[in-house]
Amino acid sequence: MIKTGVIGVGHMGHHHTRILSELPDSELIGVCDIDENRGREVAKNHNCPFFRDRKDLLDLTDAVIIATPTSTHRDISLDALKRGNHILVEKPISLDLKEADEIISTAYKKNLLLKVGYVERFNPAILAARGKVEKPLFIEAHRLSPFYGRGADVSVVLDLMVHDIDIILQCIKSPIEHLSACGIPVLTDNIDIANARLEFENGSIANLTASRISLGKLRKIRFWQKYSYISVDSLNKKVIVYHRVINDGAPEIIEEEVEVPGEEPLRLEIQSFLDACSKNEKIEIKPEETRAAFILAHKILDKIESRANKVNINLAHEENP
Repeated sequence: MIKTGVIGVGHMGHHHTRILSELPDSELIGVCDIDENRGREVAKNHNCPFFRDRKDLLDLTDAVIIATPTSTHRDISLDALKRGNHILVEKPISLDLKEADEIISTAYKKNLLLKVGYVERFNPAILAARGKVEKPLFIEAHRLSPFYGRGADVSVVLDLMVHDIDIILQCIKSPIEHLSACGIPVLTDNIDIANARLEFENGSIANLTASRISLGKLRKIRFWQKYSYISVDSLNKKVIVYHRVINDGAPEIIEEEVEVPGEEPLRLEIQSFLDACSKNEKIEIKPEETRAAFILAHKILDKIESRANKVNINLAHEENP
């Protein structure tokens, strides 16, 4: 049984708390939040104590989930690691690469697990498509949401697009040869809608669009490879593969719908974290992979800022690596 806790019980933290209270190998020790009323409400709903001071909670836990604003991730993560806790920290890991490296190096020194919340890695549709995606030559990703206000302390690149960046870097193991990007602040001082085009040395291309100001939600990523096309709808948990076959000397398209389990991605992610903690195994999402996605996200932001300067758009400053 792993003694667990949650620091930050807003929208995501509340769901983390719910799942930790339900999993059989988790003993939920308590929750902490700077909003005492919110913290006590969540604690009451899940039958656990509320802690005003996170250090009091961290002294009692083996592993914690950190779901606070990005600007606080560095200090809370270091506190947790120094008190012997494995950590799952919501993405992005921090505001800049210096902070990220400090968290990563501390986890290594303490021989503790560090996991960053790339929950889309655990989406059943993404998992079901893994065996179908082999050598993609073109990838197109759309991650669109209405404006909820959450995550607005960072750009949409670090808030949403980073999920697809992470997935694409797992599919294409080749250096990036050319990168172009654009983005616009619409409702906040940060980038609210962005597009990036990645051209890899092996000839593959990826086109990514992320928005948090759309009318509806869309979570689609499509992979084109030689003689097949895979469409992944991670919102509706649907995967369709289109194969080319030769019938009587003529090409035809065969459609195959892949079975996708109905599991909750966040539950799978947290269970994976607890499994790694209890068995002292390496975490599925390695810190080096987290770092690579983080660096690429900031390179995209650099391109966006460069383009914005040309058209006299002032952007909120985000720390760069």
